[in-house]
Amino acid sequence: MNGKAKIFRFNPLTDTQPYYKEYSFQYEQGMTVLDVVNQIYEEQDTTLAYSYCCRNGHCGICGVTVNSKPVLMCKQAAAAELVINPLENISVKKDLIVDREEYEIKRPKLRLFLERQCHASQEPEIIDMGKFENFKIASRCVECFCCLSVCPVYKKNPHCFTGPAAFVLEARHLFDPRDELNRELLLKSEGIDRCIECRLCSKVCPHNVDPAGLIKKIKARKDHGEDPSDALKKS
Repeated sequence: MNGKAKIFRFNPLTDTQPYYKEYSFQYEQGMTVLDVVNQIYEEQDTTLAYSYCCRNGHCGICGVTVNSKPVLMCKQAAAAELVINPLENISVKKDLIVDREEYEIKRPKLRLFLERQCHASQEPEIIDMGKFENFKIASRCVECFCCLSVCPVYKKNPHCFTGPAAFVLEARHLFDPRDELNRELLLKSEGIDRCIECRLCSKVCPHNVDPAGLIKKIKARKDHGEDPSDALKKS
């Protein structure tokens, strides 16, 4: 069966404006969008630029917008008709490749490492894994930036609101009982209070991290002095 794919193209070195190019491909049941793009690249157009690595949803770099929805190409089932765009709210480097460094340069100020005042009382440290359930939820994030691409607050105020991806990364430490840093001022400076709880980020998250839910519980903790792990369990 013949399929049709309309793909966003833009090379900033040669193009003054983005445009779309249409391709035909051999559609088969069970194909992923990545299968389609690979087929087009290998059989028709080796100038098409896109990113992928692991092919199983763990590297997070194959995020694109397919038929108006942010997805990971390797996890998204293909259809006979596709419109493929780069993720929104991030600058395009070429075709379907977005400038991930544009966002990742913000990472250092987030202090994304375990902050401890004292060494563990013993080595190896005894870990109560039951206290890490909420940490595990936040740790599902693969930083694909699908959440960023739909966030209306980040789109409007990228310099005042760091975005759901950053707050999920912070949640890994907030929900880690070993972390001793008071992260409330950091979160406030990154604009967490600007979140409007529209839940669009959670609707597109390919790993069901629920960024909106995590942000809500972080804000509840900040407002009421509640432990983040206990707040999440009450939801």
